[in-house]
Amino acid sequence: MIKLIATDCDETLLSTDKTIHPRNLKAIKKAQEMGIIVSIATGRGPYQLFDILDQIDNVKENRFSILCNGGIIIDNVTKKVVEASPIDYKKAVEVSDYCNEKNVHFEIYTDKHCYVFPNGNEVKGTYDKNIYKFVKKAKDIKDLDKEIIIKVIIKNSDLNYLMSLEEDVARICNWDVSISYSSDTFMEINRKNVNKAKALEKLCEHYGFGMENVLTVGDNYNDKEMLEEAGYSAAVQNAHLLLKDVSKYTTKATNDQGAVGEAIEKFVFNEI
Repeated sequence: MIKLIATDCDETLLSTDKTIHPRNLKAIKKAQEMGIIVSIATGRGPYQLFDILDQIDNVKENRFSILCNGGIIIDNVTKKVVEASPIDYKKAVEVSDYCNEKNVHFEIYTDKHCYVFPNGNEVKGTYDKNIYKFVKKAKDIKDLDKEIIIKVIIKNSDLNYLMSLEEDVARICNWDVSISYSSDTFMEINRKNVNKAKALEKLCEHYGFGMENVLTVGDNYNDKEMLEEAGYSAAVQNAHLLLKDVSKYTTKATNDQGAVGEAIEKFVFNEI
């Protein structure tokens, strides 16, 4: 029996224009009325959720959001961090030095800000430009040891190029990091063994049930573990092939057509 639904945001819950399809809103509302817990599980930072939680009526006590690919969990009411798995400051420095040497755009996510180091690059992609409302441009990483560094991302609109950097980044960090990809634009670097599935396991432990009672919905490589490990899982139609391979179900709808709603209709309401 499904007791918790965890959905990714970009290219999954959110349409291309960053709105939430009515089919998704209707299904989420009905599921919550049935007593099912809904949780956001995203690569975004806490300052990048904007009004998503309000739209899905999820600003409630004992409700949490998984952010930065599982690097932090926040309380939806207080917005305080209740669990954090930060990346080592020295590793962040090593990655930033590498990026500066390669002259690629990178960003450092802390619990409070997103620091952007563009290195003169303008990156094209489908990411939400409004994300940068709470961004700080930075020239170096020197003072960031005073904040909790949750993840580092390297950004390039050529996904193949990003993937070609993976071995270098892993080696620089002594193979002690987790690397994933999102939006076909970001290489996401977290602390080793940090992912959305691990964070979901912590939520399940808090609520008193297991991953077999969870439905997950996603589209990209940073969703892989949670789709593999949940009892029920759906890749949206616009997901990468790998995600479709590891999921229990692939929706007919894309993120622009209410794919999350379709997954809930199938697994929770048994309507499909």
